Amino acid sequence: MIWYVAAGAAIAVIATFPLAALVALVFRFPIPFGTYMSGPGAVVPALFAAAFYGVLGGFLVQAVLGGIAGVMASRTAAPDRRRAVLIYSVLAALPGVLILSVLDWIIGPW
Repeated sequence: MIWYVAAGAAIAVIATFPLAALVALVFRFPIPFGTYMSGPGAVVPALFAAAFYGVLGGFLVQAVLGGIAGVMASRTAAPDRRRAVLIYSVLAALPGVLILSVLDWIIGPW
């Protein structure tokens, strides 16, 4: 069980970076000390932004969600649990990235 929690947490934290780049490419992503950016020019700044927000506590949130996803995958997907941990953990990391991209709609401009 520990392996599933650790793998889920690690996968979710690592998946944050490509997810942030993808969200910046197709929607928008907040760049620290800047504004929201979108499109191809926002991909690299979004990677740095994901690292910045992660250090401020986002990695902990993503790791907890990924760990929970790892446990869920270990209990539900019997035939191929490792693939299930990967899929569940990436999906668990997605809400954190999406919430960050629309946070101004929730709490107002910041």
